[in-house]
Amino acid sequence: MFKIRKMIYSDIDLISELERKIFKNPWSYESFKSALNNEYAHYFVVEKNNDLIGYFGMIIVLDECQIHNIGIIEEEQNQGYGNKIMQYIVDYCKENNIKYISLEVREYNFKAIHLYSKFGFKKMSRINGYYTNPSEDGLLMRLDIGEKFERIENSSYRNVM
Repeated sequence: MFKIRKMIYSDIDLISELERKIFKNPWSYESFKSALNNEYAHYFVVEKNNDLIGYFGMIIVLDECQIHNIGIIEEEQNQGYGNKIMQYIVDYCKENNIKYISLEVREYNFKAIHLYSKFGFKKMSRINGYYTNPSEDGLLMRLDIGEKFERIENSSYRNVM
C-alpha cells in the first residue's frame, strides 16, 4: 500500500542513505535535520508496504512554495510515484492557500521536466552552471495555482496522513 506521511527525525538516517543512492551530490544528515528544524519546511516520506521508498520536501513562505527535493529509489522509479507526489504537493499547496510553486531541475532531466510540465509548470529561466557533478545548467520552473488546474487522471493517492 502507498502512503505519504510527514517526515520525522527518526526517518533521517534512512532518508540520508536513500539520498546517497539517488543523487550524485546528496544532502547530508545535518541538512535534513536542519530542514526539519525549519518552521517553513514541509518534508514528507513516501512508503510502499511500510517500506520507505522516497521523500520530498518544500519550503513555504507566505503564498509561495519552493520544492527542494523529490527522490524515489531507483527500483521504484517509473511506476507513477512522481505523479502521486506532484499531485500531493499541488493539493497540499491549494489547501494552504499557496498561489505559486517553483522548483529547479537539471536542463537534461527530461523525465522530470515532462512530469512538471504535465502539471502545468512553465519554464521561467535558465540558471547557468547551477548544478555540479556534472556541471549543468538548471531550469527554473513555476506553477501558478491560481490558473485553472485539473487533477491529473490516475494520480490520486490513498492513505495519506
